Amino acid sequence: MTITFENIHVRLGGKEILKGVNLSTINGKITGIIGPNGCGKSTLIKTIFGICKRTQGEIYTDGTNIREYSPRQLASMIGYVGQDSAATFDFSVEDIIAMGLYARHDRKVSQKEAVQAAMRELDITELAGRSILSLSGGERKMVYIARAVVQGAETLILDEPTNHLDIKHQLFLLDHLKNSGRTVLIVLHDLRLASHYCDHIYLMNNGENHADGEPSEALSEENVRNIFGISGYAFTGANGSRDFSMFGDSMGQN
Repeated sequence: MTITFENIHVRLGGKEILKGVNLSTINGKITGIIGPNGCGKSTLIKTIFGICKRTQGEIYTDGTNIREYSPRQLASMIGYVGQDSAATFDFSVEDIIAMGLYARHDRKVSQKEAVQAAMRELDITELAGRSILSLSGGERKMVYIARAVVQGAETLILDEPTNHLDIKHQLFLLDHLKNSGRTVLIVLHDLRLASHYCDHIYLMNNGENHADGEPSEALSEENVRNIFGISGYAFTGANGSRDFSMFGDSMGQN
């Protein structure tokens, strides 16, 4: 399923946060949103669920306006994980993941089977029986992603999912998303991870689209310098792999 944002405007606290942003995901691929702090990345993805109210613009899923869907219907199609990994109540890991079953269309599998399948998929079976309050921030993030997976949605929207994860789990998660066949819209800060894993990147600045395209197009030397104030660029290597190089980086373009 694809998601299309058309001419999205948002005002918060009297300030215009988004100024006519356009974005479209690619079915079965990873679309990244990149930009400096405060440019409106998180605000944009929150508009699809009404967490941030649009003052103008429309959002479509496979050409259908999301206004046609109830919140439960929308949740059955799109799984969302925000930046916050805090927890207040003493639920078990399984209880947290099972909350995602509320919106699931396919009820043929039992709750226990669905939860266990999501835990295996995210490689967190060792957390079974633990309290969510006992987990690290990274462990909680993986549990919340499993909760989105158990919804049965084939489209995921993830806001900085690699926050709090060590490098091993960052790579595991992004490798898994890349090979999952799901449509993924992801907000990332790490330009190297974005360059390597995203099929298409939208570069935002000051609440507007600045550039978009394949990583080497969106994160060109000029765009990186103008938006981030650093010297670097995304590139595609001879073997087809994608990466990001900062000037002085020892990796270079081997």
